[in-house]
Amino acid sequence: MNVLLVDDEELALEVLERMLMKLEDIQICGKYVDAEQALKRLECDDIDVVFLDLEMGGMHGLRFSEELLNMDIATEIVFVTAHSQYAVDAFGFGAVDYLLKPVAMDRLLKTVKKLKDRQELKKLKESHDGHQPSCLLLRSFGTLRVYETDEEAALPIKWRTKKVKELFCYLWQNSARPAGKYQIMEELWPETEPDKGGTLLHTTVYQLRKALKELGFENGIQFRNEQYQLAVPIKSDLEELQRLLEESDPLTKDIKRLLELYEGDYLEQEEYLWSIHVQQALRNTYLKCLKKYVDRNMGRKSRNTLLESCLQKLVHLDPYNEEYARMLMSYYSGEGNAREAVKVYERYYRSVKEELGLNPSRKIVELYGELIKNK
Repeated sequence: MNVLLVDDEELALEVLERMLMKLEDIQICGKYVDAEQALKRLECDDIDVVFLDLEMGGMHGLRFSEELLNMDIATEIVFVTAHSQYAVDAFGFGAVDYLLKPVAMDRLLKTVKKLKDRQELKKLKESHDGHQPSCLLLRSFGTLRVYETDEEAALPIKWRTKKVKELFCYLWQNSARPAGKYQIMEELWPETEPDKGGTLLHTTVYQLRKALKELGFENGIQFRNEQYQLAVPIKSDLEELQRLLEESDPLTKDIKRLLELYEGDYLEQEEYLWSIHVQQALRNTYLKCLKKYVDRNMGRKSRNTLLESCLQKLVHLDPYNEEYARMLMSYYSGEGNAREAVKVYERYYRSVKEELGLNPSRKIVELYGELIKNK
């Protein structure tokens, strides 16, 4: 096992070196008091483990670990610290373990055993050809669901935390361009102090990287110039819906597909504040598209179940819109189904009167009156 030691105290380096040299299969490849020099060494040589001091001058150990994670190499990290409260941060930044100073030999033995066990497990895993998905399948309307195959029969991916899921979704929504770290912190942790927000971001990025790696995507997040970008192929319902909405004159089959895709507003159940502007823009464009189809087909004598579905969707998405309610009432009236038309009015009345405190217009009240007579 090739090991690198990084600590800004020479004495601490020498003590840890002597302890490790007493153990079998340990090769000390270098000792560094300068973190920048240690990172350069890691770029060139195959190092299995870095024993890293957390409270170094110049570059904090957590910052070092972030740089190491962004290098996308397989080197493991063991933090060495004089403060036990850093343990939580250590694991959040991808450390295999942490050691408290002064380091005890029995504790060091446990850490080395853990490292060797992980190496063996990794070799075993690499000896088997695992299935790597060609892309992820993402469903974003209503609630967010991500599948590791293109078959929706599979169970959706379970994320370690809600924030890991949200970060994945945020980077996906902004995949056309990298997202700055401070921009992400402002969107995902708006009420958090910058230092704490930075720690939360680094921890969440690490957890997301790990999750994507387990799915077969080795470098799922790219980091350059303080910016993050998702680097995973994804097939989504959003992409398909946007393509259909761009059609100037959607075909019948396209309208059917649009009705299937729009299970609810974009990320409706997630309630991400940063997604609202996209949600509203998509909803408006979608409503206009359905309305265009309705205007073109309204009044035709032949029964049109697709027209009915479009009208129902319009009323469902905008229950306060009188025009949509009147059009659906007129459709049912034309089909000789006054009972359903009356139900549409009653639902509309409850929406505007009980929820908004408004009175329906004379136009829709008169239409309702005619329906009651013919009911």
